Amino acid sequence: MNKIERVLAALAGAEVDRVPAGFWFHFPPGQKHGDASVKAHLDYYHASGVDFLKVMNEHPYQANVAIESPADWLRVRPAPLSSSFFQQQLDEVKRLVDTLRGECLVITTVFGPFAEGNHASGGKVTEHMKANPQAVGQGLAAIAESLALFAAACIEAGAAGIYYSAQGGEEDRFGEDTFLHHLKPADLTVLNAVRGHGEFNLLHICGDRMRLPLYADYPSHAVNWAATKHNLSLKQGYSLFRRTVIGGMGDRGVIVDGSPEQIGQAVRHIIEDFGRRSLMIGADCTVPTDIDLSHIRAAVEATKA
Repeated sequence: MNKIERVLAALAGAEVDRVPAGFWFHFPPGQKHGDASVKAHLDYYHASGVDFLKVMNEHPYQANVAIESPADWLRVRPAPLSSSFFQQQLDEVKRLVDTLRGECLVITTVFGPFAEGNHASGGKVTEHMKANPQAVGQGLAAIAESLALFAAACIEAGAAGIYYSAQGGEEDRFGEDTFLHHLKPADLTVLNAVRGHGEFNLLHICGDRMRLPLYADYPSHAVNWAATKHNLSLKQGYSLFRRTVIGGMGDRGVIVDGSPEQIGQAVRHIIEDFGRRSLMIGADCTVPTDIDLSHIRAAVEATKA
């Protein structure tokens, strides 16, 4: 199988010649935008041997107003798709897809409204939501409207799908009602915009002690979460989501400081425990920026054993 065939087979729950693998991290300053970002992604892809490429998104959302108080969220309007932070990301996606077409599937990062609301407000979503959930919910809905257009544009630009970073669902962050009334509808606005489009939409549920059952109906082709932390295991998560899962390795620990033999042993253990179908090897979240790429190569190579 080539990389595209292997990943599509894994997404379909079919037999694979080997279990696919994919890891990602934030590139260092100087490699986050434009030409430097495109080169960094290509260099990483070739050095690591991963089966698909996740494009990082270092172009944070910019709101039309300064968000300093909870009431400011009422004045947030959807950013147009012509916004520079959207267009810069789309340009990087197009260039990577054009270069790698036929070699692997390329998916691109779309941060959900909670994350982009934090980008736009300097991290005030949680504080403001607790003070005025209706106002913040309205602002997140406006952000979601623009992210829905952006997500669809990513696929139109040639991406095989999006890597959707869903945040804010920790058990101790908000009450369940707040999540269900304000965060989940905003997430679904974005995800429903790409439902039925693309070949590989990956749902990443970011964080520890997440209310994973509340994400079970989020549309995607595959799901990734911190399965080595205080969350469901890969097997438990597969029973919940009923679709291909990606992960099994911590984003710190053996993938960072283990020997090639230890990394290989960890990968083989995951496959033996879970099985070869409906699985891709990956990490809980982003691995460190300064990780030795030979460690990622060792994890990929171990799937061939």
